[in-house]
Amino acid sequence: LSLTEALCGFQFVLTHLDGRSLLIKSNPGEVVKPDSYKAISDEGMPIYQRPFMKGKLYIHFTVEFPDSLSPDQTKALEAVLPKPSTAQLSDMEIDECEETTLHDVNIED
Repeated sequence: LSLTEALCGFQFVLTHLDGRSLLIKSNPGEVVKPDSYKAISDEGMPIYQRPFMKGKLYIHFTVEFPDSLSPDQTKALEAVLPKPSTAQLSDMEIDECEETTLHDVNIED
């Protein structure tokens, strides 16, 4: 899902293994978190020794985040999203810290 779809809603068609098309859509106001799972009852694999009963169909959601935001986009998001819950640091606290820089890393290397 795009970040917009995860926050504002989505719908898409999923082709089931039996060829049927299932409309998958979020509930109004629902936020889908990255790496979350949802399930659809009675659309999964047949249950062992009960071929007419089906289990749950699980859907794994990934959310695509933008690589960067423009200053205008950042301001627009800050205007509508909740304020950060962390306490603001005072100038004195900041002055006592060593500033660092974060870098992208491939943890598998």
